[in-house]
Amino acid sequence: RIILSVCGLVSAIQQQASVALNTWIAASLLDLFDGMAARRLNQCSKFGVLLDILADNILRTIIWIAAIIESLKQDDERLIPKVLCWTALICLEWITMVCSQCNQANSESGHWKDFQRGRKAPFWIEAVFKNNFRSPFGTIAIFGLFIAPFGSYFWAADRLSKTTWPWKVLLESEYAALLLIRCAYVGRLLCVVVECWLCSEYIRGLIHHDTLQRRQ
Repeated sequence: RIILSVCGLVSAIQQQASVALNTWIAASLLDLFDGMAARRLNQCSKFGVLLDILADNILRTIIWIAAIIESLKQDDERLIPKVLCWTALICLEWITMVCSQCNQANSESGHWKDFQRGRKAPFWIEAVFKNNFRSPFGTIAIFGLFIAPFGSYFWAADRLSKTTWPWKVLLESEYAALLLIRCAYVGRLLCVVVECWLCSEYIRGLIHHDTLQRRQ
């Protein structure tokens, strides 16, 4: 998956937008299959979980970078806010990954998604993580997490090339594509709320731990 992500970036740099998008979609589909295979073969491990998270983060980061590259080629008055926003999302994803993995390493939990056990979380956080994201809020969040970078690259590259991709034909109209991307950003905003809460809780825990250490 990581190799496919990098290959997609190479295709994007070479202005082969359709190839890049198809490569990234293949990498995303592999995420589903390798998870199913690991569970069926009982090959789940902490290293596998970490590698899965790294592969997901690398894929999304690469797509955001490709979207930034394409946007820099355009004459857009909203370019700077857009690039800053996407860069902030990249940074937030990696900071959240570090905080969640460090929190897991310091706890008895078997998986980072079990963060809320033994801790009172706001209802909207619990709504997202309910049934392992198999809930309305969880579905919206995961949809936004993955589709927002795809949609941003799709829109930037398509506007730049002035061509009609098969994906836009399937969506029937430019307005339908734009609506889908905007819905994805709603989900991505929900992810930002969750990510900020996860990071703040971990940092708060560190401060509390340091305070107790000093008192001793």
